[in-house]
Amino acid sequence: MKKAVDILVIGTEPPCPRCDLLGLLLQQEAPEGGNWVLRHCAFDAPEAVQLGTALRCRIGTAGHVASAADIHMDREEVYRLAAGPSGKVALRPADRWSPELDRALEPCRLAAPAAGFLMTPVLVIDGRVVHHGNVPQRESIAALLRKELRGAGF
Repeated sequence: MKKAVDILVIGTEPPCPRCDLLGLLLQQEAPEGGNWVLRHCAFDAPEAVQLGTALRCRIGTAGHVASAADIHMDREEVYRLAAGPSGKVALRPADRWSPELDRALEPCRLAAPAAGFLMTPVLVIDGRVVHHGNVPQRESIAALLRKELRGAGF
C-alpha cells in the first residue's frame, strides 16, 4: 500500500482567514478517496520551527516579516480586512478572507525571502515547501495538487 501524501498548512493558531481558506481549498480540490492527509500546524510549533531550521529560514506571519524587513504595514487596516465585511456573519475564518487582504500583505510576501522568512500560509507537501505567502487561486491549487499527487504515484 502506498504511503499517504502528507499535506501540511503552516499558519496561525487558530487559523487566520488566509490559512483557513488555503486548508478549505485544499480539501475541496484534493481528489476524493485519495491517499492523502491534510494537517495544520502553527508557525511556532516544533514541526514548523524544525522545517524552517532545515531550510535555514524562519517561518512567520506578515507581521514578523514586516518587522524583520523594516516594512511599514498598516496593521489596523490588515486587522480590519481580516475581520471581514461588517454585518457579515462568518461561519469560519475562511469566510472573512478577501483579495484585498492578500493585496495588503503583498509587500511583506515579496520581502519575505530576502528577510529570511517563509510567510504564512505555508503549504508543504511530503516535506517540501510548494507555496507560501498568500492564498493561490483555486485553479493553481488544483494544478499543484495534481502535479504533486501524480509525482507520488496517484
